Amino acid sequence: MLDWLHRWQQRQRELQNGADADLVRTNRRRWQFCFALFACSSLLIGIQAKVNLSDPWHTIAVTLTMISLVGGMLLGRWASAEQWFLNRPDPKKPPRLWK
Repeated sequence: MLDWLHRWQQRQRELQNGADADLVRTNRRRWQFCFALFACSSLLIGIQAKVNLSDPWHTIAVTLTMISLVGGMLLGRWASAEQWFLNRPDPKKPPRLWK
């Protein structure tokens, strides 16, 4: 257990020193876009709740809401998986027979 904690702390130090900075930056952008899609879908739901739209506009609004909601969930899942991968420590080295 302490070995895993040591490797995890070492990985966190590597990330703070700039290792994989481009991957961390793109993942941060992915999180921001995910939250923007959720905000857009919430805004569209609020508009649909307050304003009674005519038939073609209602269909367009519902379609845009569903696209941004599903897109936000998929993008959030992708960003979550990549963040888990980036924060994961290196695996423990297997034992060697001859040193």
